[in-house]
Amino acid sequence: MNERDLVFIGGGHTHALVLRMLAMKPIPNVRLTLISDTRLTPYSGMLPGFISGHYSQAQTHIDLNKLAQAGHIRFIHGRVTGLDVERKRIQVHNHPDIEYDKVSVNVGSTPNLTLPGAKEFAVGVKPVSQLTATWAHLLAHDYQGKTPHWAIVGAGAAGVEIALAIAHRFAKQQKPIQLSLVQSGSALLAGYQRGVQNRVRKALKYFNVTLVNNFRVVKVEQHQLVADDNQTLAIDKSIWCTPATAPTWPKEAGLATDEQGFIAVNAYLQSTSHTDVFAAGDVASMTFSPRPKAGVYAVRSAPFLTKNLRAAFGLSNFTPTKLQTTFLSLISLGNRTAAGQKMGISFSGGWVWRWKNHIDLTFMNLFQKHLPTMDSHMNEPMHCAGCGSKLGPQLLQDSLQALPIYKQANLAINLAKTEDAAVAIYRKEHSVYQSIDGFRAFTDDLYRLGIVTTHHGINDLYAMGIQPTSAQVWANICFAHPRLSKRDFQQLMSGITESLIHHETTLVGGHSTQGNETHIGIVVNGEQSNVWSKNNLKPGDCLLLNRPLGSGVILAADMQGKADAEIVDQLWTHLLTSNRAFFKALRALHVDGATDVSGFGLVGHCLEMVEGSDLQINIDSRKVPILAGALELSHAGIGSSLLPQLLPLKSRCNISKEAYSQVIDLLFDPQTNGGLLVSVSPEVATQLLKIDGVVKIGEVTARMLASEKEVAIH
Repeated sequence: MNERDLVFIGGGHTHALVLRMLAMKPIPNVRLTLISDTRLTPYSGMLPGFISGHYSQAQTHIDLNKLAQAGHIRFIHGRVTGLDVERKRIQVHNHPDIEYDKVSVNVGSTPNLTLPGAKEFAVGVKPVSQLTATWAHLLAHDYQGKTPHWAIVGAGAAGVEIALAIAHRFAKQQKPIQLSLVQSGSALLAGYQRGVQNRVRKALKYFNVTLVNNFRVVKVEQHQLVADDNQTLAIDKSIWCTPATAPTWPKEAGLATDEQGFIAVNAYLQSTSHTDVFAAGDVASMTFSPRPKAGVYAVRSAPFLTKNLRAAFGLSNFTPTKLQTTFLSLISLGNRTAAGQKMGISFSGGWVWRWKNHIDLTFMNLFQKHLPTMDSHMNEPMHCAGCGSKLGPQLLQDSLQALPIYKQANLAINLAKTEDAAVAIYRKEHSVYQSIDGFRAFTDDLYRLGIVTTHHGINDLYAMGIQPTSAQVWANICFAHPRLSKRDFQQLMSGITESLIHHETTLVGGHSTQGNETHIGIVVNGEQSNVWSKNNLKPGDCLLLNRPLGSGVILAADMQGKADAEIVDQLWTHLLTSNRAFFKALRALHVDGATDVSGFGLVGHCLEMVEGSDLQINIDSRKVPILAGALELSHAGIGSSLLPQLLPLKSRCNISKEAYSQVIDLLFDPQTNGGLLVSVSPEVATQLLKIDGVVKIGEVTARMLASEKEVAIH
């Protein structure tokens, strides 16, 4: 049973290695949490190769989400904004505070962009994640036939590598560019062997990179740099590789820092002012033995940080960090050549680049090919969470029809054929409607789980045109020490209550338990005199959907560690968005029929809408919106564990060959917090289609022949 929380802030090189080590040999009774503002963390050693075009983004980035899943590490996707060292709380943007018992910081650093105009007009080489996102835009920018002039500010090893990488990439694409490498002094690569300096000068000359000496930038303008002696350099863009600056929040938190604001640590990589705080990488200042900000030191620090975190929980003695004073230094020269030095000896050539390439790929393979093995649970098949964890429709119908029900005159009950919400209390003026929904957790971020579950549960009332008024919650929290259970419950309930406020709904009570897994259920209530029926469709109606499909297949891929970070990011943007705006727009218009797309997939819910009628729904599969990446994952054979129970519904559909080969499985994909599916007249549809995201996916027609299927997909 977990009793204490060890939280990692940032997914830098040191933390990635430490988390991998701790996943393979866990600290007993300690829960690991990683907080990162990005799911992908770049390996800085391969950045020049990425810019040169030698590597793809996937080859140069560590997927923190997959690392966390493989290592059973709680992952919080968010940006840390502060630290309360007295109450041991981490402040995260748009997220409740995360409590810790011990915390480690490895958030890196950024170039100094405090000069006037730098934040507006300059591009920092760090954080690398921002540079890689900007690089594609810079590369594709149209200068309308003119030769762009870019300046790389800072002529250290990083500046040299970036300048030569850009030069090689533009030359490879046969695109003109003028490059200037700007430095405040005149000595190129001071501290490096003369052989390395000469080889770099030769590479700069080969790629026509101009070295601008004695130009100390004091101001950045949109199209020029201004030096302290009033010199100017006309440019189109500047990329900054200047000395690192620290984030402001560690010093503001009261942690001891050096003069530049980096966290001061002792020989155990432990804060010199707060023993429960550790730090490594660029953000740390090893005051006992100062080192430059270099990736090699971050990597070499990982075993020491791992040992000392174990020691902090009483498992061993603290181990002083001992890092070498000299190390192999390799500089990429753009065109698959490199220069390097070690122990006073310099060397260069293609073989040096191949050596560097081998070192870099070996490091990345630790996170791409050799992650800790996920538990197999006795070779059981994977079971989805979210709406993919529901029971299949035929199983439900067969079971519910056989149940004895106590009959009341005012409660017409048919459990095998129900609306999204049921009448719970009957009154002459109006009725009180109630719905219940929930599922097992599909994320360790319980705050976000609370948000998504609340949006999802309230969709049932929205699908009937009912404004919810009250809610109750059942929360089953995964077994842990009471201290951790309290933290988890607070995270979950914060997400729920904030979402209920968004929906103008009051939490009136609930129940809580503990178990082997976290589950959540929500009951929502609302009063209404006139409600939208699920199956009151009219021939000629337009069928509209306001949200894309694909959450089921992406969640399944995510659970298997097969979903790329960008796809997961877009999924979460989708999951955290509610249907409230569309619901409010619908209430002002006339709706013939409506439901929400959830566990039975789009087609399953369409079949419910025409159940027992002489109508047919015609779906244009080309118009159905799909989440990014879902189609590719579906074609790769990934699907929700509920999908096999939904595919027999194909027998009630007329499916064209084109639809069958392209998107058919996604039309049965169980959705978590899916969209509202409405049947409206063409006149109403014209108004609704003006709303962003609303799409017409089909039409309602009469079935002329008894042999016609209930849903036609083309």
